[in-house]
Amino acid sequence: MTNNKKKKLPPGVRERDGRFTYRYSVEVIKDGKRTRKQKETKSFGTAKEAYEAGIQIEADKLRGRLVDEKVISVDGWQARWVKDYEIERAPRSTTLRNRRVALDSFKSFIGAKTRMKDITPDDYQQYLNHLKVEGKTPGTIKQYHTTCKMFFADAFRKGVIASNPTAGSKIPAFKITLEDLKNVKKVPKFLEKEQLKHFLNTVRFRGRKQEYEIFLTLAYSGLRIGELLALQVSDFNEKERTISVTKTITQIGGIENYELGPPKNMSSIREVSIGDTVIKAIKNQLAWRRQKIENGEVMHDADFIFWGIEHPGYPASKTYLATRFGELLKLASLPPGLTPHSLRHTHVSLLAEDKEDLAVIQERLGHKNDEVTRLVYLHVTEQRRKAVPDRFEKLMNS
Repeated sequence: MTNNKKKKLPPGVRERDGRFTYRYSVEVIKDGKRTRKQKETKSFGTAKEAYEAGIQIEADKLRGRLVDEKVISVDGWQARWVKDYEIERAPRSTTLRNRRVALDSFKSFIGAKTRMKDITPDDYQQYLNHLKVEGKTPGTIKQYHTTCKMFFADAFRKGVIASNPTAGSKIPAFKITLEDLKNVKKVPKFLEKEQLKHFLNTVRFRGRKQEYEIFLTLAYSGLRIGELLALQVSDFNEKERTISVTKTITQIGGIENYELGPPKNMSSIREVSIGDTVIKAIKNQLAWRRQKIENGEVMHDADFIFWGIEHPGYPASKTYLATRFGELLKLASLPPGLTPHSLRHTHVSLLAEDKEDLAVIQERLGHKNDEVTRLVYLHVTEQRRKAVPDRFEKLMNS
């Protein structure tokens, strides 16, 4: 007698042509509405294997790890992600450019048309290893890795992929060289007081228009070059003897392509007190501007204090000023290798030499905890620190 009774299968398991699959559903969003989509595992040789695969799937659903992976390429997700990143983060143009460079590097390695869901942790680790073999510096690899982690984390968060291939990845190690040891905690270059006086005198009598006012204001205020070039007439308050720092400038590909944005961080928004020397320099600059305006020579009206010489009205060029700074150092027979930013370090060193408190200097410069400022400060005050035990004993014996 033939037994026609069908063998009972585990819950969710289906049989087809002697092979077994597990059916399950995932939540998807379609046309702005939540709905469920039926899916099925690959086929297995036994019902038990299909059911065990189903148990893992149900566990992933409970942990929130199961999503309906989208069939989207690396190239396609990059285009979408960059748009979202601009809206959600409002990055500076330079930051956005750096993100694109990093993603283009990864895309070149993995293939633009590779599907996001097919990228494995090993694929990503091989990319990081490839960067080292290619000769990229540790700093560049770290920068690219940071961007890729954001790229994939967002894809995971938005349900494009079921798992993040960057999770658990490791940046390749680099052996510490003798040169690295020499550069550990290397104090940045700055001008000593007499060197600064000589430099500014050279600029004053042998420099071009505006250069004395610009370099003097940088040295006497500690402003970043981007903060200085973003200053507008309304930021200068002669009565209160302050400069208001509320923005910085980014220039890409020429003086006319500038972008105003918020300063480096919230602590960078500040009122910087200034003395008579800076006030006089700025008033001289404003008088020169008025003359240009009256002569009808202004090409762009955005109220900047410091202008591009050949483009009156536009902000002065960072690149041009860096070049001129080097030329003026040479003209003054001073050590080469410094930049306009070195005047910020010079400002720190002179305040430290005058026994100003580190916290006060950091507040003036617009950062709460900057390692470079701290290094300059400790370097200048080293002799005072060495004398602390002697001063303490003198105090106790008095």
